[in-house]
Formats: sequence, structure tokens, C-alpha cells
Amino acid sequence: MLFNIRNLAAPLLLVAALMFSHTASAAKTSLLTDLQNLNSQATALNTQLAGINLSADSVCGPLVNASQATRDLVNSITAINDSLAAPLSVDADVLTAMDDLFVTTSGIANESLRLSVDLNTLSTAADALTIKDGIVAMLQLSDDIGTMADRIGEMADNILVMSDNIGLMADRILLTQELQNQNVALTLDSILQTQTNALTLVSVVETATYDLSFATLIAEGNLLAARMAAVAFGPLTMDDQLAAVAVDVKAFLNDVTLTNDAISADAAANTMTISADALIQLGNMSLMLTSLATAIDGYVIAIEGIQSTTSDRNLTASLQSMLQLSADIGVMANRILEMADLILVMADNIGLQADQILLTQSAMNVNVASTQAAILGAQEMVIGLIVVRSL
Repeated sequence: MLFNIRNLAAPLLLVAALMFSHTASAAKTSLLTDLQNLNSQATALNTQLAGINLSADSVCGPLVNASQATRDLVNSITAINDSLAAPLSVDADVLTAMDDLFVTTSGIANESLRLSVDLNTLSTAADALTIKDGIVAMLQLSDDIGTMADRIGEMADNILVMSDNIGLMADRILLTQELQNQNVALTLDSILQTQTNALTLVSVVETATYDLSFATLIAEGNLLAARMAAVAFGPLTMDDQLAAVAVDVKAFLNDVTLTNDAISADAAANTMTISADALIQLGNMSLMLTSLATAIDGYVIAIEGIQSTTSDRNLTASLQSMLQLSADIGVMANRILEMADLILVMADNIGLQADQILLTQSAMNVNVASTQAAILGAQEMVIGLIVVRSL
């Protein structure tokens, strides 16, 4: 009987292995197809933007249509992101598809910048009402493109977190991340310049603020940064310590998201007035992000210092938490940028606060860029350790 059971077990194990291999291959193929389809949709949007020529008789309509196409792309990205499930296996084709998508996104941002320049040129020939509608549409388009870039970045982070073969693809992943980081920076610069160009056309008055919400988030974020900085890792406890930090980061991300959702609800129903104090608070919020980034940099140094005396099991769990919390801080940065963009779209006193808005946006761009650099450094360290320790 024992002989017969063993004879049966071998083919069953072979069938199970083949089924798992087929499932993993199918998941990889599906992910590659999804990324290629996204890039096709993004390329079509880029072509649509490139075909827009603003004139006195055609300003708001083409920009609104482009915004709708951008939102459709955001919805497609979100659907794919929501469908991702670990474990994922990435290969050179998947990473190439991700690279292509980031490059296309940068091209889309450049097209929006061109349109903002065209709108400025048109301001001397078109009537004031047409230009006002064009400004609102242009700010909305730049906001939608920024959201699209954020969602693509979140999807890339999720693919990395869920990947089960980072060690095998480490060199190519690092090259992909460097390329993505460059394209994200170019996209942010283009969006900032697009909004700067639109703001130079506006002159309306009034004041209001989201000071309390922003002040609360700044206080919570600084407290989280202080708690993160106070953690002293040990070879035996690092996994539990990083897991606890990851939980704290996720909770703060939820608070940031709730505030962002509230502003989104206001944006759907109202315009608003904004004061210089609120803009300063927005700048302070991005500065708070750099405190979290500093803590992340400290974690990288600490982990590299004790990894050699840490067990594989403990180190694997620690690195997983590190990937998760760094990805969440990246999402947090995206949400804060979205809040700033939504407030600009709603604001009916942009002209009065234009100088402060530009200063705030410039500061936020620098602070978010430094945060993203810290996140990239942390992810590179994690991937490097996975390769060295063969985890």
C-alpha cells in the first residue's frame, strides 16, 4: 500500500508544480498585456494632446475632452492596480513595458506644457471669458495628468512589493527605477510649469483656508517622524520594529487620504477662497515629508550596519516591511501633491495669491523630489540585500 501511495504522490506533485508554473506564467503574461494596453492608451492620449491647436474659437472644449481621456486612463490604471496580487514574477519584458509607460507619461506632461504656452499666447486675441474657462480647464488637465503619473508610480511600487523574483532581476529593476525617477522628475517639472503659465493669466480676489486640517496633519507627521527616528534596531527585533513602523505609516497615510477625500468632495461641489497661511501650511506639509525621508535614510544606514548579524528569516520580514512603508510614504507624497492641485483648481483668488502659490509649489516640488530620492535609495538598498543574501 505504501508503495502505491508513493507512486500516486509523485504524479500529483508534478501536476501541482505544472499548475503553479502555468498560473505564474499566466499572471506574468496578463501583467505584461495590461502594461502594454496602458501604454497604448497613454500613447493615444499623447497623440490627442499633440493634435490640439488652441484658437479663439476652440479653447475649453479640447482641454475638457483631454481631461476626460486622462481620467479614463487613470481609471484603467486603478483597475489594474487593484487587480494585482502577490506573488508576481517580473521579467525584462514587464520592466520594459513599465519604462515605456513612464516615458509616454513624461511626453503627455510636455504636451500639456505646450498647451499652456499656447494659452498664454492666445490671451491677447481671445476674450476674457474664454481665457478664464481655458485657465480652469488647463489647471484641471494638469491635475488629471499629475494624478495619472501618481497612479502609475503607485502601480510600479505595488509590482515591486509583490514581486517574488527581485533577486534575479535586481540589476534591471535598479535601471528601471532610475529611469522612472528621472521621468517622474521631468513630469513634475512640466506640470509645475504648466500651472505656473496658467496662473500668470489670472486675477480674481477673496480669501479662505484649510489651515486646521493641514496643521493637524503636519503635527501628526512630525510626531511620526520623531517616533521613527527614535527606533533603535537590533538583529533579533528588527522585523517586529519595522512591522510596527509600517503600521504607523499606513495609519498616517489613511489620515492624509481622508483629508484629500474631503478636499476632493469640496472640489466636486464648490469653489473656495484660499489664504497665504493655507499655502504656507501646504509648504510645511511637504517639508514634514522630508522628515520622514530623513528617517528612511537613517533606516537604510542602520539595516546595512546590522544585516550581517541578522538571520535570513528576520531580514526577509524586515525588508518586506521596509518596501511597504517606503511605498506608503511615496503614496503619501502623491496625496499631498493632489491636495495642492485640487485647491488650485477650486481657488477663486489665484491672482491675489499667485506669488505665494508659485513659491509653495516650488518648495513642494523640491521637498517631494527629495522624499522620492530617499524612497528610491531605500528600495535600492533592499534589492541589494536580497541579492547579496539570496533571500
